[in-house]
Amino acid sequence: MTILNAEPRPPLVVSYGVGIDSTAMLVAMYLRGIRPDLILFADAAAEKPETYAYLPIISKWLKKVGFPPITTVRYEPTRAPYSTLEGKCFANETLPSLAFGKHSCSIVFKAQPQDRYVQSWQPALDAWAAGRKVIRAIGYDNGEQDCRRRAKADRAVEKKAQAGHKDATRYDYWYPLQEWGIDRFRCLLLISHVGLPLPTKSACWFCPASKKSEVIQLRDKHPALFWRGIAMEDRAREGKHGLRSTQGLGRTWSWRELISVNALAVVDEVETLRP
Repeated sequence: MTILNAEPRPPLVVSYGVGIDSTAMLVAMYLRGIRPDLILFADAAAEKPETYAYLPIISKWLKKVGFPPITTVRYEPTRAPYSTLEGKCFANETLPSLAFGKHSCSIVFKAQPQDRYVQSWQPALDAWAAGRKVIRAIGYDNGEQDCRRRAKADRAVEKKAQAGHKDATRYDYWYPLQEWGIDRFRCLLLISHVGLPLPTKSACWFCPASKKSEVIQLRDKHPALFWRGIAMEDRAREGKHGLRSTQGLGRTWSWRELISVNALAVVDEVETLRP
């Protein structure tokens, strides 16, 4: 990216999801001698246990290679009686917006906390005062699916620019994995190349985009979380709005379909774990 060669170089902010693509992006930057100025992880308090377990592993590696530590940001409620996405679903008797084909959950609990932090981050304020932009690095790989996601993101940015949104003058969005032709397979190779273990897929444990096989894996490895998902579905189904346009957390299917006899053993225990 030629803008990285500008003098002085614009501040470089990495959106880190603790998954394979964003981890490979950090590794690729290190191998190319590119050091980010800020690494942000937006924690919705809903990641899988394996993701939280990976944070100290990647943090140790970042320190070893001279990268800045991970800065964790979270949703900060002003009037809402909840501070997490799971808490929001229970309080409002609903499911994550993705279960209804929308994306507000990622905007509110992922994008906005990062935006809020950058807007008070001094290097960004200095850059904007000097008429320069902040570079935001996004870990979309060069595979077909992520290329489609990037095209959609580009259209959203263009729409903001046409509407005169202030973000259009504040940020340049950079997709280094795509610029360098790094697909998912090469992401795995890069992570292994520097001796890091592979992270798990980054997503909320109750994400409606999860495949049945992933929910079954959660059921078998973390039954307490699985039953919290069942409780979320039940509360939404029995709530004042019900579930008219979706079957459950699987959108066209519900988690209840995946209940096993063995999982029933922890149902009583989970009642004490509700937010």
